[in-house]
Amino acid sequence: MTSGSAARPGLRVLSVSAHPDDAEFGCAGTLARWIDEGATVTMCIVTDGSTGTQDRSLMGTNLSQVRREESQRAAEIIGAKEIVWLDYRDGYVEYSLDLRRDIARVFRRTRPHRYLVMDPTPTIDDTFVNHPDHRAVGQASLDVTLTAGTTPGHFPELLDEGLEPWRGLRELWIMGPGTKPVVSDISTTIDRKIEALMCHKSQVGDDADRIGQWIRERNAQLGRAHGYSFAESFQVIRQGPGFHAGQDVDEGDLALAEPPLDPASALVSRLEGSGPE
Repeated sequence: MTSGSAARPGLRVLSVSAHPDDAEFGCAGTLARWIDEGATVTMCIVTDGSTGTQDRSLMGTNLSQVRREESQRAAEIIGAKEIVWLDYRDGYVEYSLDLRRDIARVFRRTRPHRYLVMDPTPTIDDTFVNHPDHRAVGQASLDVTLTAGTTPGHFPELLDEGLEPWRGLRELWIMGPGTKPVVSDISTTIDRKIEALMCHKSQVGDDADRIGQWIRERNAQLGRAHGYSFAESFQVIRQGPGFHAGQDVDEGDLALAEPPLDPASALVSRLEGSGPE
């Protein structure tokens, strides 16, 4: 395993998760640390959280509203700039072009330097099956970096909305579950991670103390081998067609939103095929 890089003032981060408490379980300590280091974080939550209960009197619209309020309190503790809700029905998410486009819309608007997404792997460490919403959201989020978020010919309606492709991504971080090869030190933010998770009372319920202790022990185990008191783990990718290898995060990098003049691109092909009327 290796250690993850620090943030810096001006760094923009976008996290995309399926459910209102996914980020708190998987990456809240890391998001909080990056914010402390100067980053600006936007959290995108794909579903409305309306089915995550065994209480039949609560499920549906009532639960969705409760979970919005819980997520807002958690985001304030973490220090996130905003939450973007896509309002897909909880438990019914399937991979689709609509899903890819909706995530790409947020990606193009926020123009992240660091992009944090879910793992789409069907099974995790040969111990349990990954949630179907996690798989669909994770795969669509990954695909945005290669197509819909970075290439003008994908979903040209986003161009009509004023959302240019973003090719200034530096790093893609894939969060757990499971153990990943890169660890992030959250020794200074473990308490905020747990406090944020405890905001989701509809989910932790009477098991709050047990869940909080399990999170603390799990993150301590991840950090111990690297000399950290607590850590979260990720897979980190730093190269690809939609990536930019530079380390600067000045506003000047907004020019990277413009697609390169690649003859193979759909935009240039279209321009070359057009002539004076």
